Amino acid sequence: MKQRIVLLAALALATVASAAGYYLPGTYPQEFFIGQQLQAEVNSLTSAETELPFNYYSLPFCSPIEGTKKSFNTINPGTILMGSRIQNSPYNYTMLVEERGKLVCQPDGYYPSLTTEDVTNLNEKIDQKYRVRLILDNLPVTTYDLEENPESVRPGYEVGYEKDGKRYVNNHLMFKILVHQTNGQYTKARENMAEIEAAAIVEGGARRMLKQLKGKSSDETLDDIDADDEFSDLGVLDDSNSMYMVVGFEVMACSIKRKAGARVEPLSCVGNDDRPPEPQEVTKDSRIVYTFDVYWEESDISWASRWDAYLNMPGGRVHWFSILNSLMVVLVMSSIVAMIMMRTIRRDLQRYEGLLGDAGNDMEESGWKMVSGDVFRPPKNAVLLCVQIGSGVQIITSAFATLFFAALGFLSPASRGALLTALLVMYLLLAVAAGFSSVWLWGIIHRSYEGWYAVAWRVACYFPGISLLLLSVLNVLIHHTGSSGAIPLGAFFSLVSLWFLISIPLCFSGGMIAAKQPIITYPTRTNQIPRHVPPPHWASHPYVLFAAAGLLPFGTIFVELYFAMTSIWQGYFYYIFGFCFVVGALTVIITIEVAIVTTYVQLCAEDYQWW
Repeated sequence: MKQRIVLLAALALATVASAAGYYLPGTYPQEFFIGQQLQAEVNSLTSAETELPFNYYSLPFCSPIEGTKKSFNTINPGTILMGSRIQNSPYNYTMLVEERGKLVCQPDGYYPSLTTEDVTNLNEKIDQKYRVRLILDNLPVTTYDLEENPESVRPGYEVGYEKDGKRYVNNHLMFKILVHQTNGQYTKARENMAEIEAAAIVEGGARRMLKQLKGKSSDETLDDIDADDEFSDLGVLDDSNSMYMVVGFEVMACSIKRKAGARVEPLSCVGNDDRPPEPQEVTKDSRIVYTFDVYWEESDISWASRWDAYLNMPGGRVHWFSILNSLMVVLVMSSIVAMIMMRTIRRDLQRYEGLLGDAGNDMEESGWKMVSGDVFRPPKNAVLLCVQIGSGVQIITSAFATLFFAALGFLSPASRGALLTALLVMYLLLAVAAGFSSVWLWGIIHRSYEGWYAVAWRVACYFPGISLLLLSVLNVLIHHTGSSGAIPLGAFFSLVSLWFLISIPLCFSGGMIAAKQPIITYPTRTNQIPRHVPPPHWASHPYVLFAAAGLLPFGTIFVELYFAMTSIWQGYFYYIFGFCFVVGALTVIITIEVAIVTTYVQLCAEDYQWW
């Protein structure tokens, strides 16, 4: 017994230790030597006014001298659906080397003369407030001061601005890169792991050679192979060598007019009050000179907390008030449901039993007792009801499963597209829940599982089919705008293949499991002749109940919905999934309680069509 307790305690300590040391920032820490080259990447241009992303190089911006290349390690279903297209950029930096007036366009030093199409395109993006999103070591650029702990951080900087009817492009960037000094422990760990893996490969190859060699013993052959020679050029770090990690990426963008081909003067975005720099106007045949400055600053921000400023959300108290508001609504609705269950129904049942026991009393029944023989009558569109219930179960379970893992920290914003990818995977896998719930409900309504495969097929095609149809139409329209948000043809057919190869088989599997379950029995017997439904009072009309039933759940979730939608539309990072998960759970509870109350009101009006 003591050994088991000790073993369980050791297992618990190991679990806690691993949990404390487990961090999900999205990438492995990168360390750089002084003088080492760094290259920024560019993401798609985004705007809060149009919500249509565009390729960075669709505007008259300079391309890298080696050509544009996609960043394949960031491609996943989530980034494809969001329209993120990450590529290399001409912005190169040297660790801890300050540079001023560095030319972006190589080798000419300026962008060629703007055409009428370039001017129109650039003016449209300036008017629509599009922002350029650069990335350095997986950190997005921002115009905010990260060390001042801002309330919220918006990535990127604007393409340009409009003043007095003229448009000016931000062609000069002042970068401030925050770095944190380390002793190279992450690089050492990576090299040691590479050495261990390489040694295992070499040893395995040597042992395979033993089977082919004859006349030599195993010891002689192994002695001839010196594994250390394989790692003589690895260059293991010395403890005295200091390295640096990028923990902040800030920029100040401005417009400075420069003469193409002339020597670049070291002008600043701040400028002098007496003589501010002349801005670069967007006009036809103008040759824009793109330049940038680089400044470095050591920071106390650690690598593990470098995303904290990006993940800050404004209105911290508002979220707590939202949860308290939801709790109050839950308590009020729970009290109403309890009153219905404990007082009204019990009183009606006592009265009903008294009337049954009084043989001489001819008082007529009223209320929900009149529809006890019709309350479980099958609806006219039973298949459609089962399909919609199954689709709703799949959507809700996949959303809550994704929110649960996001609240635990497994879906870091540093892993771009991870949240949408996880949601897609959860939706595909939980097709088994849609098939099970729809077929199980079909068996209860139909009193048999005959024809369950037709229900499973319809629920497998109902919501995914409508979604893919709308996605196809929207994709065609977005493609004609030239936006990078259009899903490529290969990725679109990949989504369709996932639907056919994963979602539909899992849906049929869930239906097959449900078809083997026993059918529950109704507590009352259904009459053969349907009862007439009297005209409802306006307060108990189904349309009135339908409208009123949605107010309380919406009032519960609208605060978090506002912050989530604002983050998506304005380009901020949303990372308060804990609040979102709690509010979502409270919303589900309130919805269940509202459904109980509205169903009771409808039954009291002698309307048994509560389906």
